[in-house]
Amino acid sequence: MIWLGLVILAAFGGLAIYASLPRRAAGVDKGPNGSRTFGPMARIGFSTLPVIAAVILYSAIGMPQIPSRPYSERAGERNLAAAAAAANDVTDPDFQTDQQIRRLLSQIVLSLEANPRNLQGWVVLARGSLRLGDIERAVAAFARAYALSGHNPLLAIEYADTRITAQQGQIDKVSRDLILHALGQMPNHQLSRYYYGMMLKQQDKHQQALNVFTDLYRDIPKDDPLSGATEAEIQLLNAEIADATQAEPN
Repeated sequence: MIWLGLVILAAFGGLAIYASLPRRAAGVDKGPNGSRTFGPMARIGFSTLPVIAAVILYSAIGMPQIPSRPYSERAGERNLAAAAAAANDVTDPDFQTDQQIRRLLSQIVLSLEANPRNLQGWVVLARGSLRLGDIERAVAAFARAYALSGHNPLLAIEYADTRITAQQGQIDKVSRDLILHALGQMPNHQLSRYYYGMMLKQQDKHQQALNVFTDLYRDIPKDDPLSGATEAEIQLLNAEIADATQAEPN
């Protein structure tokens, strides 16, 4: 962390100052060439100046318990604080759960400062941030986790799902690549198939998208939440295809 680095650096600077100051011999005020000498207390006083300066400097840029990033980059912490302020019903079980998640994420952030290659830490941070509605932080955390995992297909679709949520349902090139990677590794993964259908729909490949959704709907248990979303897409695509057919010249 920044504060620890500053203190260590200042301590070395203080030791250097202490060693470099001319030592005053007993009963002698001047050095051999008339240069000024310093007693033990004066040397200690001068050597502590760098440590004091480090503390003052860090107090101006942030508190020691905050992760070592500029405030402008700590949007996640501000969003979590805003979520905490909005959730004011302390008797609500969800409020209690969110409070526990916030405390956990604070610890995770600190641990990732010390070990940024902690894959599980990034996954927990991503899912916890998503649970609290901090979508941007979740996207960034999933990106780190996905890279550290060696492009795990399950993380690929989870990352894509979060990116698509952040982009109001739009599937960009990064999300398309993630979906295709996940689908290539897991051809029967239902959420991957759903987003593949959405990708085809946004590319105006309506008949291909309809085929994907129809096959998916056949495989999904009817009580699965994805079943309703898939059925709705099938109805929309059927209507769009019918309208396009009627609009064609005879």
